[in-house]
Amino acid sequence: MCGRFAFFQEIEPLIDDLDAVDLEDPRLRARWNIPPTAPIHVITESIDRDTGEVLRALRAARWGLLPPFAKDQAFSSRTFNARRETLGEKPSFRGSLGRYRALVPMDGYYEWVRNDAGRRRQPYFIAPADGSPLYMAALVAWWKGPGGHEGPAASEDGAFLLSATIITREATGELAEIHDRTPVMLRREAVDAWLDTAMDDRHAAQEWILDDAHLLDDATLAVREVDPAVGTVGNDGPELLEPPRTLL
Repeated sequence: MCGRFAFFQEIEPLIDDLDAVDLEDPRLRARWNIPPTAPIHVITESIDRDTGEVLRALRAARWGLLPPFAKDQAFSSRTFNARRETLGEKPSFRGSLGRYRALVPMDGYYEWVRNDAGRRRQPYFIAPADGSPLYMAALVAWWKGPGGHEGPAASEDGAFLLSATIITREATGELAEIHDRTPVMLRREAVDAWLDTAMDDRHAAQEWILDDAHLLDDATLAVREVDPAVGTVGNDGPELLEPPRTLL
C-alpha cells in the first residue's frame, strides 16, 4: 500500500519533463512525511471546454478520493489507496477510471515492518536508486459536497474540491517482504498513455493498468531503513530519511 510518502524535489524540472502547466498552490512546500487526507501534488490531463485543447497541469488535491456520493470529507480517510484489480468494480473509483486519471509525483514512500519479536515497527523508505522522481498511477475526482471549500485543493470559486487516490498492486520480490501491496509505479515512457484523454473507456483503462509492461522495474528501487520518527505525522524534515539511531 502507500500510506505515507515524501515529495521534496524542485517543481520546475518536473513540469518541464512532463510538459505541464503549473497550477499548484505555492503553499505546498517540500515535505518528507505526507499522510492521507493532506494536500498533495497531482498531474492531470483534461480538455479545455472553451478551446478544445488538451491541458496537462500540476495541481493540488486532497489525498483520499471523494466520489460524488460522499457525504463529507471524512470519507477520504478510507479511499487514499485503490486496488488496481477492482478499479472498474468499486463505486468509489469506477467513475474516475475512464475520465479522471492522474499521476502522483513523489521522491519515495514509506512502509513499516515489525521486527523478529513482532514488536517495534521499523520504517523503510523506498525510492529510485538514482534519485529520479516516481510517478504513481492515480485517479482524481472533483467533489462538490456542501461547497464553500477552502485550501490548496479547492477550485478558485470554492465550489469543488479536487481529491485523489493512489493505485496499488500486489507486491512481488523484495517489496513483498516488506508489504503485500505496493503502489503502481509507472515507467516514464508509460505516463503519456495513462493520462491520455483519448482513453475514455473505463474498461480499456482497467485493462491497461493491469498490464505489468507499464510498471517501473523494481530493480531500479533502493530500500533502506529510516528513522522511526517518521511514524509521527507531526515530524517533518530531511532528517527523517537518515538511518535509525542506535544506542551503544
